[in-house]
Amino acid sequence: MNWQADGDKNWNRLSSWLHTSPPDLNLRVLVLAAHPDDETIGASLLLSRFPQSTVAFLTDGAPRDTSLWPAGVNGSREDYARTRKQETIRALHYAGVSAQRMFWLEAVDQEAAFEMRSLAERFAKLMAEISPAAVVTHPYEGGHPDHDSAAVVAKLAIAASLLDNKNRPVLMEMTSYHARNGRCVTGEFLRPGSLPELCFEFSRSQRERKRNMMDAYASQRLVLENFPIDEERLRLAPEYNFSEPPHAGKLWYECMGWPMTAARWRELAATAIAEAQEHSCL
Repeated sequence: MNWQADGDKNWNRLSSWLHTSPPDLNLRVLVLAAHPDDETIGASLLLSRFPQSTVAFLTDGAPRDTSLWPAGVNGSREDYARTRKQETIRALHYAGVSAQRMFWLEAVDQEAAFEMRSLAERFAKLMAEISPAAVVTHPYEGGHPDHDSAAVVAKLAIAASLLDNKNRPVLMEMTSYHARNGRCVTGEFLRPGSLPELCFEFSRSQRERKRNMMDAYASQRLVLENFPIDEERLRLAPEYNFSEPPHAGKLWYECMGWPMTAARWRELAATAIAEAQEHSCL
């Protein structure tokens, strides 16, 4: 992708967009979050700064396996998914994002890897409708299989875009979480400092807004306690080799004993990428 190879040019564009004061209120940003609350963890400032922002959710945030649900959540999987959507509407209200600017790609939590190609097609259609200047999603870090699938989906969708290089969105990443020495690390990228980053230190009002957004996700309270509210980091997405693990040793979702394995995820990613490339050549 030629637009991504021109790293210096895109980095200058990105820095200019995000640091301009007052912000360009017409700038369209599209956030691809794997689950409800991921957008709040990584992009609350971006969403509040640009009122034309849109959020697409890869999954509904409700796994089939109830052992993966937080304590206190009851009812059916569909009930839980509705709860997650209601929490999302309340949370994003604090950032000025209306329900009309939220879109659901409808994968099941923990299962996005099985649908990467079709999810990329859905996301590409949404991207064509919105014509964003920037797409923001997760890095490939092995924190959650759905996070890694979001990284693939965004890459495939942009690669399949009918827009010329000049008008294709810049692909950016927000922080999520990953394993380091057997522990979960939040609020920073896997290899901090390996690529240029934009770090936004929050004012008191910005911290309060992010806290309100997190509190709106009441079902995720115990999980969200592990994430900082004092800053957020963004960077250009690097070119990943999805056939290789993001780091040595166990990935975080393997440490957690979740159903997906790193080897299986890479097989699924390779298949999705190959099918997308074959389709683009037809």
